[in-house]
Parts: sequence; C-alpha cells; structure tokens
Amino acid sequence: MKIVVLHQSRTGNTKRAAELIGGAVQSSGAEVTVRPISNIDYKELADADLIFVGTWVDGLILLGHRPGDSGKIKKVPKLWNKKVVAFMTHALNPGNAAEKMTSLLEEHGATVVAARSLNRHKLELEAPAFASEVLSLVNV
Repeated sequence: MKIVVLHQSRTGNTKRAAELIGGAVQSSGAEVTVRPISNIDYKELADADLIFVGTWVDGLILLGHRPGDSGKIKKVPKLWNKKVVAFMTHALNPGNAAEKMTSLLEEHGATVVAARSLNRHKLELEAPAFASEVLSLVNV
C-alpha cells in the first residue's frame, strides 16, 4: 500500500502531526511519504492508494474556524478517484473546521474517508491513534 501524507504547517504542529501519522502508517507495513504541500511529487500522488492532507485550524477562539492556508490546499492537483483523509491541528477549539476541510477537499475531487482535528498539545497520542483508526476503516 502506498500512502502520501501532505501537510501545510505554519508553526510546526501540523508538520509534527504529519510525521506522527506517517510513522504510524509506516509501522503497519505501508510505503509512506511525508511532504509539505509546497513540495508535491505528482507521480507519488498518482500512485498513492491513500492520501492524508493536513493543515491547521484558523479563526477566532470561539467562532470563524476554517482550514488554515486553504489557498495552498487548493493548489494540490485534483484528487479524482482518490481516498483522502483530512487532518488538522488546533490549540483550543476546532469548531467545525474539519467539516470545512472535508468540503474543500471534496470540491477538489477527493473522496474523503475520514476527517479530524488533533489537539496540538496531544499530538503524540492523537495522531498515531487517528492513523490506526483510519487504516482499520479503509480497505485499500
């Protein structure tokens, strides 16, 4: 199984979540590549069985939550016929940002199979657990 983990990170939290997800997926025996969105390998995306796409939650503490830097996420090539997992990192309250990320990716042609926002203070626990949960749900 070939899996690509793409991330857009501002402070390093989403990059760390991507690395943790990649490590958890790799330990299951999959071939994994973790890359920033600014360094996409188009052949890797075309060959991938599953793609994780991550960014941070942007917005105010109580409202206006949305995917951070969504303009860069929109620059990812169309993901037609690809199983995609959306992940985000947040500090306090993610609101409905994961749902907005799902919509953004679906508008981009993806079949989103899971979406979650991970607390940046609990990445060491939440990111690998999420990756394992996704792998158990997805029949790739």
